[in-house]
Amino acid sequence: MYRNARRWTSRSLLLDSLVPRWLSVGGTGKPRKPAERRKDSAEASKHGTLVGNPDHDAALGEHSGQRAGVIGVADAPADINRATSSLPDVSKAIGEIGGRGGDVAASVPSAHMPAFASFQGHADGVSFGAASSLQRTYAGMSSIGDDPLAPYLSQSPVSTASAQGSAGAAAGERAHSGKVVILESAPSAQSTVHDAGANSLAFGMPFGVCGCGYFTSPVRMLDWAHGGAMLQPDGQLPGTRLTEGPDYVSIIKRAIGASISDPLLDRDLSPLSGWRGTASWRESTVLTGSLPGGGETGTGSAKSKGIGILSGSVTMPPSPQQRSLTTQNLAAAAAANNIIVLENQKQGNPESEWGIDGAGSSNIEGFATDISVDNGKTISFKINTNSTNYRIDIYRLGYYGGMGARKVHTIQHTGLQTQPNPLRNASTGTVDAGNWAVSASWTVPEDAVSGVYIAKLVRQDGTSGQNHIPFIVRDDDSRSDIVFQTADQTWQAYNGWGGANFYGGNGPATGQGAGRAYAVSYNRPIATRGGVGTVAGPQDYLFGAEYAGIYWLEQNGYDVSYLSGVDVDRYGSLLLNHKAYIDAGHDEYWSGQQRANVEAARDAGVNLQFWSGNEVYWRTRWGNAYSADATPYRTLISYKETWSPSASIDPSNEWTGTFRDPRLSPPAVGGGNPENSLTGQLFQVDDVGSNLQAITIPYDDANLRFWRNTSVANLQPGQTATLTKNYLGYEWDEAPDNGFDPAGLVKLSSTTVPVSTYLLDYGNTTGNGVSTHNLTLYRAPSGALVFGAGTVYWTWGLSDNHDLTATPTDPRVQQAMVNLLADMGIQPGTLQSGLVAATASSDQVAPTSVITVPATATVGSTVTITGTAADTGGGVVAGVEVSTDNGASWHPATGDENWTYRWSPQAVGSYTILSRAVDDSINLEAPSAGRTVTVSGPSYTSLFGAATPAVVNTNDTSAVELGVRFQTSVAGTVSGIRFYKGSQDTGTHTGSLWSSTGTRIATLTFANETASGWQTAYFSSPVALTPGQTYTASYHTNVGRYSTTTNYFVSNVTSGPLTAPASGNGVYRYGNNSLYPTASFSATNYWVDVMFNPSSSNTTPTAVADAGDATEKGGVANGSGGVVASGNVLTNDTDPDAGDTKTVTAVRFGTTSGTLGAALSGAYGSLVLNSSGAYSYAVNEANAAVQALRQSTNTLSDVFSYTMRDTSGATATANLTITIHGANDAPVLAVQTAGQNATVGSAFSFT
Repeated sequence: MYRNARRWTSRSLLLDSLVPRWLSVGGTGKPRKPAERRKDSAEASKHGTLVGNPDHDAALGEHSGQRAGVIGVADAPADINRATSSLPDVSKAIGEIGGRGGDVAASVPSAHMPAFASFQGHADGVSFGAASSLQRTYAGMSSIGDDPLAPYLSQSPVSTASAQGSAGAAAGERAHSGKVVILESAPSAQSTVHDAGANSLAFGMPFGVCGCGYFTSPVRMLDWAHGGAMLQPDGQLPGTRLTEGPDYVSIIKRAIGASISDPLLDRDLSPLSGWRGTASWRESTVLTGSLPGGGETGTGSAKSKGIGILSGSVTMPPSPQQRSLTTQNLAAAAAANNIIVLENQKQGNPESEWGIDGAGSSNIEGFATDISVDNGKTISFKINTNSTNYRIDIYRLGYYGGMGARKVHTIQHTGLQTQPNPLRNASTGTVDAGNWAVSASWTVPEDAVSGVYIAKLVRQDGTSGQNHIPFIVRDDDSRSDIVFQTADQTWQAYNGWGGANFYGGNGPATGQGAGRAYAVSYNRPIATRGGVGTVAGPQDYLFGAEYAGIYWLEQNGYDVSYLSGVDVDRYGSLLLNHKAYIDAGHDEYWSGQQRANVEAARDAGVNLQFWSGNEVYWRTRWGNAYSADATPYRTLISYKETWSPSASIDPSNEWTGTFRDPRLSPPAVGGGNPENSLTGQLFQVDDVGSNLQAITIPYDDANLRFWRNTSVANLQPGQTATLTKNYLGYEWDEAPDNGFDPAGLVKLSSTTVPVSTYLLDYGNTTGNGVSTHNLTLYRAPSGALVFGAGTVYWTWGLSDNHDLTATPTDPRVQQAMVNLLADMGIQPGTLQSGLVAATASSDQVAPTSVITVPATATVGSTVTITGTAADTGGGVVAGVEVSTDNGASWHPATGDENWTYRWSPQAVGSYTILSRAVDDSINLEAPSAGRTVTVSGPSYTSLFGAATPAVVNTNDTSAVELGVRFQTSVAGTVSGIRFYKGSQDTGTHTGSLWSSTGTRIATLTFANETASGWQTAYFSSPVALTPGQTYTASYHTNVGRYSTTTNYFVSNVTSGPLTAPASGNGVYRYGNNSLYPTASFSATNYWVDVMFNPSSSNTTPTAVADAGDATEKGGVANGSGGVVASGNVLTNDTDPDAGDTKTVTAVRFGTTSGTLGAALSGAYGSLVLNSSGAYSYAVNEANAAVQALRQSTNTLSDVFSYTMRDTSGATATANLTITIHGANDAPVLAVQTAGQNATVGSAFSFT
């Protein structure tokens, strides 16, 4: 099929009431200049047929059946001249109308759908002349700028002979209006009347086809599409003054031929006002532009086309109605028009024919001159071999009834071709074979289906030899539901052909990854699959995991087209033509522009699925080829600056280290942007080798709609589902709470595994650790859903067609992906047996949450925030997030309907605590009204504030003292020490303050620690510091697992009067006991800090003695009365410094120190004293001295002492005296006398 016919079936539709503006008269196949268009409009009234392009007639026959059913042929009003008056039926009329050389097919009329004429050869432009059934004549309407709807007035219908004889005009029917309504979904099989409704399009006027690749409807027509409502409530088209409703209905898929589940709604119309085409449509045009990269070049009238540039923001997210539109009926109705379904019905070829072993033979190898080619254009191959007789078999990868590929073309080559040695750039280690001559070329047919293709090189000279050249055939006009991106950057990053890759070899790099190249070329044969290259292997190539995803998508008839990673950078605007983007396998290397384009697509409403692990990890940039042609996008550059952190070594201003590494960016551009802000996942486990793991789903996640229609949904409390082993690996991610995680991120599974390759920093070091993997899902503000598998081998659960370990598929994984795609509005065309067709969520109601939190708290204490959440939209609560800074940052809570969050405030002040819940349809609650907490206690200056380390829970498990060297520029006191704790740094921790000579000045023990985060403890009294002197603050851990950030102290760190000098800072010393730390390594920060209070003019507070009264219980067996003493010891204490707060820091009874908040025993009872000063004292009723008290005037006393401190750390001590008052106790008969007898009148003695 020629190009513009495919454009019609993809997306190009002109809604106009004029004779079509851009007509194909005389064989031209593209939009015309204004003068030419006016001439065409005049010419069109003289012709009675749809005009096609005679140059393309021969290409139509094979595909005519696919293009049937496009225009509804309605009975005509008087001013429409019928071309069928002399024909016996409508089918023949259609054949006559469409009879310019192409085959004609018509659909069968039904209660809801008329006969349809095929566009076939007429999609270059549509002309409706005097003999056309679709032509209406208007006087004086030839100017492009005239009002398109004013002349479209109702006319009195006049029956014609053909109309009377047509099958669609039964006796007694009203006259037809000539309008066809295109509905957004098919009417149900049971319905007899279908409501045209608001979301439909009326074609009651002529319409034509534009070859520009985008809708070209007048802006006014687009402006009428309020929420997709192009019809009035009575079914009329606004502005036409027609009084009758439509006669015929059709669905968009049949009428427009769009992708199988892509209704023409605001999602398609609204953003178009922000588009501008790049092509001028001259006979010879060089086209550039994309979002935001370059464009493809081409010349000639049949080839030139533009790639749109986004010149206006796309701000309208898809509505919930759009997200839930697709149904099984729609998918079934559209399957026949799905090009992937049709393609995979063709005979395939077995893998024994198209496959090769490993990386192939070195005696015949080559590469394509571009990683991708648009169909209809030419791609060339450069091949190096000593063979004089070989062939190139070109295959498209897919399903093909289980064959896995289909041969589409063969090129025979004879004769000897000697290729020169490839070029080498010693400064970057790059090998570029672009200086090889072209060996063969293939002009991709216009009707070639987008896909991943391989050119198989086969020697035919008696010597065994074969190899693969992978490339992608694009369809830049595609509006497929899904666009699948290959991981070709990663293929090349590991490709060691020529001597070096990004991991080692004979390149110039030193240090970590010594011998690696700084740039690698696409102008090389790919040998990655065969392990050619340091640490390379099949896991880093197409057949490791990507092919399994391709196979499954096409097996199930999903409407998918393909782009390379290069294309997503240079033709980023193409992403906006699709509902969903899929990235699969090991896609480790991304350019900065590639990421920006994917993020822009997400923010414009395109759903994203990352069936990948270790994805978006290394940041790259592009360069031209080293060969003489200097072809763009042929050199992939990454200096891997994270491995050379002392200085930026990339000569450009772009950062080419890991995306997450912030250390040298700025000044470099592009660092400090962790990948989980896009994917929801952060790479963490480097390589488990053959120790692949199984993903587990606990009961708490089993009720999420992601797992609907699977056995996971049937879990009972306490049960865990385990997916087939091997899907977790070979590298995988975590979903950390690192401040970059997307809002409303839902965790769909949870698997915790001890590993030996846990990433400990920004990309340099791995070691022992415990990793928790989660499948994740979030919704962007645009409405786009983003799924993260977080593992390289996720696609192994979809198909067992892959390299490496043979692994069965899992129907739970397959069904989950069917469910997720349905929630993205995408349906399969040929769903495999055993799976259930899913429908999109209709839940549009966000859950609600309620907070319970204490009204007050103390600096450094642990506050447990609790709450509840509920969902009333038909789903379940999937998670809750909490903010302790009035929405500036959010963190996940534990639990869902009932949840908790532990918080340790680090400064005095008033805090607003907020919560928001998310349900399993990823509807996120607007933050709740929240609660206010007043935090009291001493304020202080620290070195690191609320900052957090790059690595938590290092692999070091040795007992060690870790510290920071610091100075103060002003006099003041240190009141305590802080350290950042990881969840694995357990046990008792002590803190110390040391002088510059190693003398321990003060020590403390940390108590009431949280599971992780900043921990604080105070000295018994503040320690005065001398300005200019160097001190060391440290803490001791017995289990290691401390927190680190390497290269932190590359320069002095200053915070107020405190400075941590760069030289020799970040200190440690191993030992089971606390020792003065002096060693340092790589300027590492171990995240130990001080709480410093400048002296200023602070006055010591006054602690005033307190007294309380308690009364013992009285009555029978102490069963009545009794009074507990209570009060607040700080009430009568004073501090002359305005604004200072007072806090109790210690309590004692004699020589026994107590713990605040816990009972401390005295002589006659126990005291509980809190840091807020509140206390209670309970009498020990079993004490003999207490029981000896007879009345209230009889007393005993317990005397406790407490220490209080003001904001600046000054302290004071006073006593709390508790007086115990007696109470009357009932007497108790100690011995009961036995019964005795007496005789009347006789003496008796009582014994």
